[in-house]
Amino acid sequence: MFAGWANIYDRPSDRNIHKRPVPLLGGISIFFAFNITVILGHYFNLSLVGDPFLSRWAALLVCQTIILALGSVDDAVHLQPSVKLLFQIIVAVLMILFGFGIGAITNPFTGDIVRLGIFSAPFTILWLVGITNALNLIDGLDGLSAGTSFIVSLTIGLIAYINGNAGIVFVTLCLAGSLLGFLPYNFHPAKIFLGDSGSLLLGFILAVISIQGSSKGPALVGLLAPILALGFPIMETLLSMIRRFLRSIRIIDDPTRNGRFRTVPVSKPSIFRADKDHFHHRLLKFGYSQKKAVILLYAICIALSVLAFLVVAIEDLNLTAALAAIIIVFFIGIKRLKYDEFRILENGLLIPLFSYPIINKSLFQVFIDLGMISFSFYLSFLLLFRGFDGPVRELFVRSLSIVLLVKIVVFHFSGLYKRSWVYSRLEDALAVLKATFLSSLISVVVLAFIFKLESFGGIVLFVLDFYLLLTGVAGLRISHHVFISYYRRSAAQRGKKVLIYGAGGRGSTVLREIRKNGNYSFSPAGFMDDSPEKKGIQMQGVPVLGSIEDLDEIFRENNISEIIVSTTKIGRDKIKRLTEFGKQKGIVIRQYEYRFYEFS
Repeated sequence: MFAGWANIYDRPSDRNIHKRPVPLLGGISIFFAFNITVILGHYFNLSLVGDPFLSRWAALLVCQTIILALGSVDDAVHLQPSVKLLFQIIVAVLMILFGFGIGAITNPFTGDIVRLGIFSAPFTILWLVGITNALNLIDGLDGLSAGTSFIVSLTIGLIAYINGNAGIVFVTLCLAGSLLGFLPYNFHPAKIFLGDSGSLLLGFILAVISIQGSSKGPALVGLLAPILALGFPIMETLLSMIRRFLRSIRIIDDPTRNGRFRTVPVSKPSIFRADKDHFHHRLLKFGYSQKKAVILLYAICIALSVLAFLVVAIEDLNLTAALAAIIIVFFIGIKRLKYDEFRILENGLLIPLFSYPIINKSLFQVFIDLGMISFSFYLSFLLLFRGFDGPVRELFVRSLSIVLLVKIVVFHFSGLYKRSWVYSRLEDALAVLKATFLSSLISVVVLAFIFKLESFGGIVLFVLDFYLLLTGVAGLRISHHVFISYYRRSAAQRGKKVLIYGAGGRGSTVLREIRKNGNYSFSPAGFMDDSPEKKGIQMQGVPVLGSIEDLDEIFRENNISEIIVSTTKIGRDKIKRLTEFGKQKGIVIRQYEYRFYEFS
């Protein structure tokens, strides 16, 4: 009613999905329903009297009111993101002053307490502001943000029940009840939207009760469970920030810097700039209806909430496996959603790293190799002994320093640190092979002399270590070429389709030049060669499509834009035929030339 009276509507636009004006300010109804229920319940329920959380409700009510007012003003006049962020930080500071700070967290893998000290305030602010905005970011489909908040609030309530936090259990039930009353009006087609007044309010409340519900003492919080419970909005937030930043840059091959790649901005980076590439927008583009998209995202939220509950309920849960599964599923999901910004190799985002002078500094390379030697040796132990308990750990620690010393010395005298990573060639790869083999051999001899070889399970461990180390050291040194090749092939696929006439040495040179020089914007569709035995074979991954007799068919099936003649061994009749074909089809015919010129 108030939104209609004040004429505060979310109207259709390029970014909005709905087709008619819908009133905002749904957060006001949730605010009153939630807080009135909490206050009355606390007053009439004697078992909650003196609860440490509810006894500070007045402070929380003040901060809720500020957030609600901030969101309502934004719904009415659209505040700048920086203004909203400033007020959110102020509210977070107030919460710290009221005693809601995070002083320490527990390590989920070891159970050890990690005291934050001077980082307590910034950590608390980051959590409160981050979660407040996370719920706002997912508020793009009818019922999505409110329904997600309902699921998360019940999950936090269950976690609080296990931890014995009766006050939080009561508050989460009040919040869930308020949302349950609001959701029928917010489902598609929505009669009212949460607006920023609602999404910011819900994000703030969940940020507070999630850390309070997972607390294991004054200012001590187990963060893994609330992170998992709020996993969907957290992932959406992180993804949006990274995606918007990556969208603002691109890679260019700068000829003024000796072929070095550099990063240039294509727009002013802003992680706050709104777009239509959130999870829910992508699902709609793939043909999901609003209801099906919301149900799928609910399912993701429920799965993460169940895992959050299990983390608290089951003490011996394999956290490493669970988190690894989440990460794998997350990356598969990103791949399926087809975000261009996250095509890291195709976009060449890693290539400019090699332009930094430190890459070719010997000291930097030594430290990288030390890390690689340690990791490959550790992984060899882990694979062979299938564990890392007492005697195995002791043997590893005692032998690692010897292995590090021997291998780094051999690497040094083999000349590995006099070679450039950026301009590495085949001879550099052979030098790595030689140095790795020699260092591994000397390590075996030295360790066999100091320890018994049987202690290491025989020679198998060192064979494993050799292959792992060779893969790592060689992989790092050829990675620059791999990244460039991947980037240029990807860029070439977006260029004009060209046919290379001549599948010999010069044709191979033309193909390498096209791939090496991104300024051509060519995409090699294939070769054409008059030798019948070459038809169907591939050169550097590009097929020989046929001879000049097959030109019409090749053109029709491959959408050729240009033909590059690499060979000089063609007669006048074929040159004439190519010229006439080019005029007839409106395509360019080029002759490739490679010459040495004498300056005089």
